[in-house]
Amino acid sequence: MYDVSFDHDTQLLAIRWHRIFTPDEVVLYTRDVMRQFLAARFRPGYRLIIDMSACGPQPQETLAALAQHMAPFPKANRIAVVALGAVLRGQVRRVMTQPYMRLFDDAAAARGWVTE
Repeated sequence: MYDVSFDHDTQLLAIRWHRIFTPDEVVLYTRDVMRQFLAARFRPGYRLIIDMSACGPQPQETLAALAQHMAPFPKANRIAVVALGAVLRGQVRRVMTQPYMRLFDDAAAARGWVTE
Protein backbone atom coordinates (compact mmCIF):
# COMPACT_ATOMS: atom_id res chain seq x y z
CA MET A 1 0.00 0.00 0.00
CA TYR A 2 2.90 2.40 0.82
CA ASP A 3 6.63 2.53 1.55
CA VAL A 4 8.31 4.78 4.12
CA SER A 5 11.99 5.59 4.44
CA PHE A 6 14.07 8.01 6.50
CA ASP A 7 17.33 9.63 5.41
CA HIS A 8 19.03 11.10 8.45
CA ASP A 9 21.72 12.89 6.42
CA THR A 10 19.15 15.07 4.66
CA GLN A 11 16.41 14.81 7.34
CA LEU A 12 14.13 13.43 4.62
CA LEU A 13 11.01 11.40 5.21
CA ALA A 14 10.13 9.74 1.89
CA ILE A 15 6.71 8.15 1.43
CA ARG A 16 5.48 6.39 -1.71
CA TRP A 17 1.82 5.51 -2.07
CA HIS A 18 1.02 2.50 -4.24
CA ARG A 19 -2.77 2.70 -4.39
CA ILE A 20 -5.90 4.43 -3.18
CA PHE A 21 -6.57 4.20 0.58
CA THR A 22 -9.83 3.44 2.35
CA PRO A 23 -10.68 5.57 5.40
CA ASP A 24 -9.97 2.58 7.68
CA GLU A 25 -6.55 2.11 6.08
CA VAL A 26 -5.78 5.78 6.75
CA VAL A 27 -6.01 5.13 10.50
CA LEU A 28 -3.49 2.28 10.24
CA TYR A 29 -1.28 4.30 7.88
CA THR A 30 -1.08 7.35 10.13
CA ARG A 31 -0.34 5.24 13.20
CA ASP A 32 2.38 3.34 11.37
CA VAL A 33 4.06 6.43 9.90
CA MET A 34 3.96 8.20 13.29
CA ARG A 35 5.46 5.14 14.99
CA GLN A 36 8.26 5.01 12.41
CA PHE A 37 8.78 8.78 12.65
CA LEU A 38 9.27 8.60 16.41
CA ALA A 39 11.46 5.50 16.18
CA ALA A 40 13.68 7.29 13.63
CA ARG A 41 13.95 10.20 16.10
CA PHE A 42 12.94 12.74 13.50
CA ARG A 43 11.80 16.16 14.70
CA PRO A 44 9.61 18.96 13.32
CA GLY A 45 11.38 20.82 10.53
CA TYR A 46 12.27 17.69 8.55
CA ARG A 47 11.87 17.44 4.75
CA LEU A 48 9.01 15.39 3.26
CA ILE A 49 8.47 13.86 -0.15
CA ILE A 50 5.25 12.03 -0.96
CA ASP A 51 5.27 10.17 -4.27
CA MET A 52 1.69 9.60 -5.41
CA SER A 53 2.61 8.77 -9.01
CA ALA A 54 1.40 5.16 -8.64
CA CYS A 55 -2.13 6.08 -7.53
CA GLY A 56 -4.93 8.32 -8.60
CA PRO A 57 -7.07 10.77 -6.67
CA GLN A 58 -8.25 9.66 -3.24
CA PRO A 59 -11.97 9.41 -2.38
CA GLN A 60 -13.45 12.29 -0.38
CA GLU A 61 -13.93 10.07 2.69
CA THR A 62 -10.24 9.16 2.56
CA LEU A 63 -9.23 12.82 2.30
CA ALA A 64 -11.35 13.62 5.35
CA ALA A 65 -9.73 10.76 7.29
CA LEU A 66 -6.24 11.93 6.26
CA ALA A 67 -6.99 15.49 7.37
CA GLN A 68 -8.27 14.28 10.73
CA HIS A 69 -5.56 11.73 11.50
CA MET A 70 -2.57 13.61 10.10
CA ALA A 71 -3.40 16.88 11.91
CA PRO A 72 -1.22 16.11 14.95
CA PHE A 73 1.70 14.87 12.83
CA PRO A 74 4.91 16.94 13.31
CA LYS A 75 5.28 19.63 10.66
CA ALA A 76 7.83 19.53 7.87
CA ASN A 77 9.60 22.66 6.64
CA ARG A 78 9.56 21.62 2.98
CA ILE A 79 7.18 19.25 1.17
CA ALA A 80 7.53 17.86 -2.35
CA VAL A 81 4.62 15.90 -3.81
CA VAL A 82 4.91 13.83 -6.97
CA ALA A 83 1.45 13.73 -8.52
CA LEU A 84 0.47 12.92 -12.09
CA GLY A 85 -2.74 13.97 -13.77
CA ALA A 86 -4.80 17.10 -13.48
CA VAL A 87 -7.39 15.69 -11.07
CA LEU A 88 -4.82 14.37 -8.57
CA ARG A 89 -2.75 17.54 -8.80
CA GLY A 90 -5.86 19.66 -8.20
CA GLN A 91 -6.78 17.51 -5.21
CA VAL A 92 -3.30 17.93 -3.72
CA ARG A 93 -3.42 21.71 -4.23
CA ARG A 94 -6.82 21.88 -2.55
CA VAL A 95 -5.83 19.74 0.47
CA MET A 96 -2.17 20.65 0.99
CA THR A 97 -2.14 24.43 1.21
CA GLN A 98 1.22 24.86 2.92
CA PRO A 99 3.26 27.62 1.25
CA TYR A 100 6.34 25.36 1.47
CA MET A 101 4.75 22.57 -0.65
CA ARG A 102 5.52 22.11 -4.34
CA LEU A 103 4.14 19.69 -6.91
CA PHE A 104 6.34 17.68 -9.28
CA ASP A 105 5.86 15.27 -12.19
CA ASP A 106 9.18 13.57 -11.54
CA ALA A 107 10.49 11.95 -8.33
CA ALA A 108 14.11 12.90 -9.00
CA ALA A 109 13.23 16.58 -9.45
CA ALA A 110 11.10 16.47 -6.29
CA ARG A 111 13.93 14.93 -4.28
CA GLY A 112 16.40 17.47 -5.63
CA TRP A 113 14.23 20.42 -4.63
CA VAL A 114 13.17 19.10 -1.22
CA THR A 115 16.75 18.35 -0.14
CA GLU A 116 18.49 21.45 -1.55
